[in-house]
Amino acid sequence: MEVKEEVSKDIFRSTLPIQIRFNDIDALGHINNNIYFSYFDLGKIDYLENLRTSYVSWTDGIIVIARIEVDFIAPVFYKEKVAVDTKVTKIGNKSVVFLQQVRNILTGEIKCRCNSVVVAYNPKTNQAMAVPEIWRHGMSEFEGLKF
Repeated sequence: MEVKEEVSKDIFRSTLPIQIRFNDIDALGHINNNIYFSYFDLGKIDYLENLRTSYVSWTDGIIVIARIEVDFIAPVFYKEKVAVDTKVTKIGNKSVVFLQQVRNILTGEIKCRCNSVVVAYNPKTNQAMAVPEIWRHGMSEFEGLKF
């Protein structure tokens, strides 16, 4: 994944402030790299909850991570004010691509950026499934884009 510093926070439709917990900190005094994945999960959940509630019910289908790629750009330290910005960039037949970044709220500095592919998954059949049309419609409407 190529880091593009010019990605503006304005392209993101979902922003979630993150409360850094004491146990997120490693021995070097910054957020441990594996903690960012939890922040990105919180961002995806917030994004999906910002869609109209009828779009994602989680009873007929869920999402599972198929691929995740992260560029760590700068460390985040305890008490730093950060947020996770999230957007959908592509919807395939069975997958959705998210672009996310952790950003310092006060300075705008991008701390890390993530591209992830999630797959629509039917927990009843334990198989990948087509992205439900209502999800596609909801994400398209939320992003103001045609997927």
